[in-house]
Amino acid sequence: MDLIYKIPVVLILGFIVFSLGQGMYYLAKDDGDVDKTRVVKALTVRIVLSLTLFLLLILGYFLGLLQPHGA
Repeated sequence: MDLIYKIPVVLILGFIVFSLGQGMYYLAKDDGDVDKTRVVKALTVRIVLSLTLFLLLILGYFLGLLQPHGA
């Protein structure tokens, strides 16, 4: 896999983990007075990033950048 393809995949994975942590923080520490939808917004961002990563991996497979291997 080319480096030009690995960098966006790793960045999106990092953003997914960050968004998951952000949602967990808002769920645990937020009392809901400021903005009651921060948890939902953080998890929505995570879902969008996960779908983007999935589409990026499918695109990489069809363009020949990713090669499946046997386990």
